[in-house]
Amino acid sequence: MMTFLKKLRDSVRTKNKLKAALLELEKLKAEVDSKDPYTKIFIEQAPTAIAMLDKNMHYIAVSKQWISDFKMEGKEIIGQCHYDTFPEIGDEWKANHKKCLEGAIDTNDGAPFVRADGSVQWIYWDVRPWYISEGNVGGLIMHTGDITHLKEKEEEQIFIEKILDKTNEVARIGTWDIDLIKNTLFWSKMVCKIHEVPENYVPDLEAAIDFFKEGESRDTIRNAVNEAIEKGIAYDVEVELVTAKNNIKWARAIGQAEFVNGKCVRLFGVFQDVNEIKLSQLALNKAHTELKAIFNSRAVAIVAIDMDGIISQFNRGAEILTGYTAEEMIGLQSPKFFHFQEELDKFRIDVAKRYNKNPIGFSAQLEMSKHNAYDTREWNYKRKDGSSLPVLLTLTSMKDEQDKLIGFLGISTDISELKKAENELIKKNQLLSFAEKITMMGNWQWNTLTNNVKWSANLYTIFGVEENTAITYDTYFSFVHPEDKETVTQHVARIFKEKKYIDLMHRIILSNGTVKTVQLLAEVITDDFDNVIEVIGTCQDVTEQKIAENKLQSLAQKLTSQNNQLADFAHITSHNLRAPVSNLNSLLDFYNTAESEQEKKSLFEKFEKVIHHLTLTLNTLVESLRTKNVSLEDLEEVSFEEVLHKTKEILSGEIINTSAIITCDFSKMEKIVYNKLYLESIFLNLLSNSMKYKSASRDPEIFIESDVKDGKVTLQFKDNGLGIDLEKHGHKLFGLNKTFHRHKEAKGVGLFMTKTQIEAMGGVISASSVVHEGTTFHINLN
Repeated sequence: MMTFLKKLRDSVRTKNKLKAALLELEKLKAEVDSKDPYTKIFIEQAPTAIAMLDKNMHYIAVSKQWISDFKMEGKEIIGQCHYDTFPEIGDEWKANHKKCLEGAIDTNDGAPFVRADGSVQWIYWDVRPWYISEGNVGGLIMHTGDITHLKEKEEEQIFIEKILDKTNEVARIGTWDIDLIKNTLFWSKMVCKIHEVPENYVPDLEAAIDFFKEGESRDTIRNAVNEAIEKGIAYDVEVELVTAKNNIKWARAIGQAEFVNGKCVRLFGVFQDVNEIKLSQLALNKAHTELKAIFNSRAVAIVAIDMDGIISQFNRGAEILTGYTAEEMIGLQSPKFFHFQEELDKFRIDVAKRYNKNPIGFSAQLEMSKHNAYDTREWNYKRKDGSSLPVLLTLTSMKDEQDKLIGFLGISTDISELKKAENELIKKNQLLSFAEKITMMGNWQWNTLTNNVKWSANLYTIFGVEENTAITYDTYFSFVHPEDKETVTQHVARIFKEKKYIDLMHRIILSNGTVKTVQLLAEVITDDFDNVIEVIGTCQDVTEQKIAENKLQSLAQKLTSQNNQLADFAHITSHNLRAPVSNLNSLLDFYNTAESEQEKKSLFEKFEKVIHHLTLTLNTLVESLRTKNVSLEDLEEVSFEEVLHKTKEILSGEIINTSAIITCDFSKMEKIVYNKLYLESIFLNLLSNSMKYKSASRDPEIFIESDVKDGKVTLQFKDNGLGIDLEKHGHKLFGLNKTFHRHKEAKGVGLFMTKTQIEAMGGVISASSVVHEGTTFHINLN
């Protein structure tokens, strides 16, 4: 791709060449598209925000959700540059994209994205490369999600919870929740405080009932709980409680049942310490005080209306739930102001049906007051900010001492968390179905008595069978690979013999001839006589995993080979010490022949730098020699310029002695993520070799250049030295202890070590040379 782009830049100089380049670009894109036409379809129909880009960050395909999340409706996106579409993207993100184009993966669970208009959008992302072929990056796949609303809800929830905690502390109201499926009971901190038990106390249902005073109180709560579980009747009772510290106090227990498919699965409610109220006031004053305490609670919204339907009471809880202040509502508005008309109509029709009345012109509240009835149901409040809030609202009538109707009362609580949990459960069920698709998994049930088999929708897809086709065990067995049928038969026999299922993996052949590998996991169900009556389980298409395992094994073999090469590392690294030591000797010779103090001072400064680098090299090598193999994971971002500068300081004596001229061009690639020790060793060996084997007739000239070719970072070391007869010595150029010139310091270790280090990092080194003209080493670093 990089080669093509270079060709494209060169060709745009003339109009005719520009046309040719554009045709070539379209041809390349068509080639990519034709290789995987389903990828674009998948992305466009994906339920989440996904975009596919080429190596130039131009869009190839985007999902509809991507367009929606980033408000791109009506805009032409395909073919556009990602950075033109989002000019607000900064250099940091661009740098990360560049790394991903080199094979990296960039993920983030949530971060703010400041849009061009100044708005802030919270998003998560997963950016990774897609490949045209093995090792050949074709571009990037971006998977993002807009979580702005979740962040806002999270902050709002934290604020509300703080308010509720404070309210519950003041009102001494706590919450409780019984999961009848798991047989677990939850008490809030306040409920634990009322019972005078530690906050981490975990009771069961029977133990909780035993806290109530034996006799009337315990019988009352037991009957109320049973009525709620059996008939779904909510309760609100005041009973005496014996705490863990043997203190007797009055408490109010409010509970309600939740049913699923006609079965009670949950009880929940509130628990309030009413001991002081009960002991200090008469029954009438007590009721008034309780009502006032509840009215002032932020956890409960209370709204009262007069006979004209105008709001007469609007407590703090109502303000929190609706967003309106009491001043905006009392004496001015009716509850219709924050209710949805369709819910009001449904309530009126439901109550009319309950009492066999005509709903036209019917007053539901008035009719309920005649029967001293109340109604509890879920509503949605239309809040001041335009949002809606789910609540549990109880409506009842208010009468004076003469039993005269004076108005109506509504008491509501926020059930958004409960609804959130319900929605989360629905979402998880949807995700389960989706998970079967993306994991290529299906579920099945085999009734061994009738031989009937049930498959999930995705299992039909795995086997290539039309959905809802009648399935038996023989249908499944007909797909089993002929070479695996005996294994499957023996496996099924073991099921009936051992009454348990052992994991099974085998091959299947589809009707179109496709061979797949599937893995089956299951549970065996027996009757009272230990006869197998049913087997239920899952079947996963693991064809791709098996292919990946084979590939991984071949990677492992390559690493083993590389580690064997690195076993001699301790012996080789000593070679790195010769150059700086030789350099010190050269500087010492210059120092001994220096005529002025200034010249000696300058040389002494070079001594300090060389000794400093020598110390660092020694320390690094000592650390490396502590283990048998050099770690290939110790990577960091390294600057070519900095490595060259350090190498020139180490070889400063040799550079002065040989009058070497060293130049470089790292403009095309300035840095690389690499093993720093290896890169410094590569520079040191190649530069010292260029000066060691210089021509006797000219000063050495060395040129180093970095580049990027086909997505690979390359280096080129070119000198004008003696050159190497590659026809004669090319086969042993990088061999251990192989020398090609009669130089007294030639050991045949430097090039061998350089090649070993480059290959250990997944790279390649080669050379081209002309005798008496010079040598060029070509390095593909990754």
